[in-house]
Amino acid sequence: MFRFYVSVIAVLLIAATVHAAEKSIDGKIKSVDPTKRTISVIDKDNTLDLELSKNTKITAKNKPLNSSSLQAGQDVKLKFHDTLGIVLEIDVLSPVEKKPELVVLNELDTNGEESNPWLSLDGLTIFFTTKEPSQQTRWVWSATRNDAESLFENPKRLIPAMDFTVSDDGLEMILFLNRGLYRTTRSSVEDNFKRPSRITSAVLEGGFLAGPCLSSDGLTLYCDSMRKGFGAQIQFMTRKTKSSNWSKPEPLKLTQIGKMKYPYVSRDGKYLFCTSKDISQGSNIIIHSGKDADGGFHSASILNLNENTVRGIFPRYVETTNELFFAGEPENGNGELKLMVLKNFNPEKVIPEVK
Repeated sequence: MFRFYVSVIAVLLIAATVHAAEKSIDGKIKSVDPTKRTISVIDKDNTLDLELSKNTKITAKNKPLNSSSLQAGQDVKLKFHDTLGIVLEIDVLSPVEKKPELVVLNELDTNGEESNPWLSLDGLTIFFTTKEPSQQTRWVWSATRNDAESLFENPKRLIPAMDFTVSDDGLEMILFLNRGLYRTTRSSVEDNFKRPSRITSAVLEGGFLAGPCLSSDGLTLYCDSMRKGFGAQIQFMTRKTKSSNWSKPEPLKLTQIGKMKYPYVSRDGKYLFCTSKDISQGSNIIIHSGKDADGGFHSASILNLNENTVRGIFPRYVETTNELFFAGEPENGNGELKLMVLKNFNPEKVIPEVK
């Protein structure tokens, strides 16, 4: 009997010791590495470096998650073994955000090159250019999708052009043709565009304007310029109303990073995206932020994803669907430009230094 009581007491002491070693905290994830099964959590002013085990229970609103769903910045309620440093349970309190994902738009693939994506305000209509090997002329096409998770379908050939931009209502297009900028309109989105007419004020002495981008209100036109002795620059033009004449081009004040081309200003006006062409680095996507009173931007960041620089041209950000479209070369491609999209994209999250 005595031996039985001793055994019971020993078991109770062990259970009490294990229970005493378990601790719970409310903290914020500082970093997590699902591959190495490590996690750092900020508890008030202290940082705890802990280990994830195969038995670590991870949930969010009582729904099970795996360790790959854990992200830096998430608020969590965490139970761990203080002596062993092993996490027992994690309850994710803040929303689980989808990580950025790079997707090639294979449904729009042609026998040749696709480039210059332009998206409607709702992100459900895409305009883009194609150039087949047997053709000398690029054509603008359009296609539509039902929602952000659907494929684009029903491609329709619209009008020949090199570069272009479309107004938010889909009724006006500014085109780059024959080393000049042209304008065309249509009465409704079901109609065809009319024959373009040249914008006479869009002239640079010793150079030309290309890569047009209309602002959301249609009253500012951003372009890149090529002029002897100046290299690539971003220019802008303005008009008082949509039926007014455009002003003469002026240089836009930006932080210079290489030869900047293909500007795109987000519809909320907070960011200017462009491509920086550098012989040694290729075509980097640049995000300008910190808009000044005169319309310029005083900060610039190179877009990186998972510590890798994202390379491409014609970057177009769609706030409505959190997507960044651009033309780039797929890893397993043949060197031709293809349409790509970075889904679950947020400038403030992907580029920490953007403010």
